Amino acid sequence: MNADRMLTPEEACDTVLAHIAPLGIERVSLLDATGRVLARDVLARRDNPPHDNSAMDGFAVRFADAQGATTEQPITLQVVEDIPAGTVPQKALEPGQASRIMTGAIIPEGADAIVPVEDTRSQGEQVAILDVEERGAHIRMRGEDMRGDEPVLEKGQVLGPGEISVLATLQQSFVTVYRRARVAIITTGDELVEIEDPVGPGQIVNGNTAALAAFCRAHGAEPLMLPIARDDMDDIRRTIETALDADFILSSGGVSVGDFDFVKQVLDEMQAKTIFWRVAMKPGKPLLFCTIGSTPYFGLPGNPVSSMMSFLQFVRPALYKAGGYPPAAWPLPRATALLDSAVENDGSRRNYMRCRLYYCNGSGALRASVFERQGSHMVSSMIGANGIALFAPEAQVKEGESVSVQIIGPIAQGEAPDA
Repeated sequence: MNADRMLTPEEACDTVLAHIAPLGIERVSLLDATGRVLARDVLARRDNPPHDNSAMDGFAVRFADAQGATTEQPITLQVVEDIPAGTVPQKALEPGQASRIMTGAIIPEGADAIVPVEDTRSQGEQVAILDVEERGAHIRMRGEDMRGDEPVLEKGQVLGPGEISVLATLQQSFVTVYRRARVAIITTGDELVEIEDPVGPGQIVNGNTAALAAFCRAHGAEPLMLPIARDDMDDIRRTIETALDADFILSSGGVSVGDFDFVKQVLDEMQAKTIFWRVAMKPGKPLLFCTIGSTPYFGLPGNPVSSMMSFLQFVRPALYKAGGYPPAAWPLPRATALLDSAVENDGSRRNYMRCRLYYCNGSGALRASVFERQGSHMVSSMIGANGIALFAPEAQVKEGESVSVQIIGPIAQGEAPDA
């Protein structure tokens, strides 16, 4: 591939992913496994439930004995045993008998239905059955949830609270998951100051490191935030060398063609293999992707919105692939929305515009309200953005026409901003 050729966003993403392999696996405690990706199938150790048990407080009966019971003509049975949860029944039911039973308790031999307590009337050592639904009513059958030695969770599944509950039920105190990527984050520029430092004339607060770290955490990676690297080749080299222990390196700034954009020069001296460094998109054209040894390196633009947009389009899929997520999870979710107002892209690159997506009250149609402020330096334009609307070069899309969107946040019901 010609590293100097400007790639389409699809070519760039495919190229990135071709250079990414899943990281290794590790065992973590169950309480630390939320959000992680399973690296191995999980089999049930035993049937769940482990035995037929009652889904209700009531009476275990033989359906043949209770069939036809009504409030006007109840059927009276002899109560032979109480069966609390956690105990084993001691008596099998004979014709004309019932056992008082609690929720979760084992069904006694001979019983084939449970009559809820509200459908009975106790009479000392006897019980009057007022109604019975059907054979098998309110009985949880052994293994109806999980069968022993059968797969329950598959490799590649993301572990949420439901999956954690299943693993706890299976007594899996540790689970094998894909390792999370460790991502070193470098921000370059003489004009930058850290968040806690005073801001002097001509200086800018470094917001990119915090933003990229937040994106990493939101997408299952562990950020390593390094100090600002000044526009000095030696300082940039030392910082990159420090970052080489990570699985990925992200830097922002210094990858364009200015006199003080030293990152690419330093990487060339470090014998990094440049894969590409320009993408036909706006914002985010100057994007350097290279490898230093086996370590993927993303040189993101310095403008904050450009940096974040490049992360979502290219770094996010790489982190998901490295983290063991299935391929369907790598790209941002896509949809088609109707525009609230006309949009014109008069440039020669695809434009990625921040927008608010909402389901229209009444029609339920997905709509996109594109923000007026789209400057790549306008970090506040990310506030409230839950979508990115994609506009082809030279595109002119009218109000009410459809546009392809990427979903980056929850979508709610709403109305157009001017409604």
